[in-house]
Amino acid sequence: MNAIPASIGKYRIERELGRGATGTVYLGYDSFGSRRVAIKQTHAHLLSDARQATRYRRLLHNEATLAGQLRHPHIVALLDADEAADPPYLVLEYVDGESLEAFTTPDNLLPLAEVLDIAYKCCHALEYAQRLGLVHRDIKPANLLRSREGEIKLTDFGTAMVTSADRTQLSGLVGSPAYMSPEQIREASLTHQSDMFSLGVVLFELLAGRRPFEGDSDYATIFKIGNEAPLSLTVIRPELPADLAAVVDKALAKQPQERYANWGDFASALVAISQALPKKPRQTADGERFERLRALPFLRDFTDVALWETLRMGQWHCLPRGTVLMREGSPGDSFYLLVQGRVSVSRKGWSLSSLEAGVSIGEMVYLQPENKVRTATVTAESDIVVLKIRSESLKQASDELQIRFDKAFIALLVKRLIATNQQLAEYDSDL
Repeated sequence: MNAIPASIGKYRIERELGRGATGTVYLGYDSFGSRRVAIKQTHAHLLSDARQATRYRRLLHNEATLAGQLRHPHIVALLDADEAADPPYLVLEYVDGESLEAFTTPDNLLPLAEVLDIAYKCCHALEYAQRLGLVHRDIKPANLLRSREGEIKLTDFGTAMVTSADRTQLSGLVGSPAYMSPEQIREASLTHQSDMFSLGVVLFELLAGRRPFEGDSDYATIFKIGNEAPLSLTVIRPELPADLAAVVDKALAKQPQERYANWGDFASALVAISQALPKKPRQTADGERFERLRALPFLRDFTDVALWETLRMGQWHCLPRGTVLMREGSPGDSFYLLVQGRVSVSRKGWSLSSLEAGVSIGEMVYLQPENKVRTATVTAESDIVVLKIRSESLKQASDELQIRFDKAFIALLVKRLIATNQQLAEYDSDL
């Protein structure tokens, strides 16, 4: 790794903020303006080849030209640039915070209200860019900065396209594959609705902790974007409003004309959902629920990330004594984790067992999907707390989580089989 320079141009360098494929971003100090700035400098090794140098200088020139026109509260401002420097650099507004990449895993998701607010502000920033004839082409969490105060700023217009210009621009497949729209993948004509698709991917990721299209490689992901339906947000996080899932699905439509006609419509749909949210609901905090899950013997071998994913995809229920969780002979599409309390299991009116907190209940509908009929009745013997998980939700969960559940189910079934054999042995000895 190269040593951090003491200065770049007239700016004193304090430390490195981040490093990407095309450049490094440093925290600098502008003594003339008495302020901290972010300095984005192109990697020197990319300029050693003449053809490459032309491309990367053009990238920086594009960003300097386009960002210089943008003055919006949710777009990072360009303060200075030196395209002739070796290597060239841009000086940008410094956002004291981090990118949204930090909030795209199940164990560190932002509150729903804040995610809606972020998406709303992005709609307005991109509507502003559209009025100037710009399509960003690289909307992704890494290009969305969140300040410590919670404000959001869109950055990196290096690959942006000017729809109204006839000057030479970067062509070909530009952007980040996982966030590209189907028309961007085909290298077809792009409009603001391409950015809308990309924002839909970001919104899905901030809500679900995973992307709607995931493949083993960039090629596999691109194929899914172009040909397959996205993962279901309501399956991954069933507690989210159904209207929100519909908004995300519309943004992720394969055909541009099936998405929102304009950014105002997209923003209005987000506002409607936000206004319908309970303002200060009285409920157990996620942190407390997480700790209670972590204490369950059934989930002993789960990582924190796996536990957060489990919590996100399930539905938390506090139920009174006497509640029938499942009834013998009825169809079922979900299983439960018993977090607190005690339940009785019976078949044909005969009591089979009593289960304490820390086990799963009704998992056979997941393990034997061809037979979804309940084989026993389960009733709460006390007030209980359960996490209800749909079988389909677990099937669409990450591979790691599915493997951990499979191992936990096997261990539990073996334990139950041993207990049953012991009961039979005791019964035989009494005869």
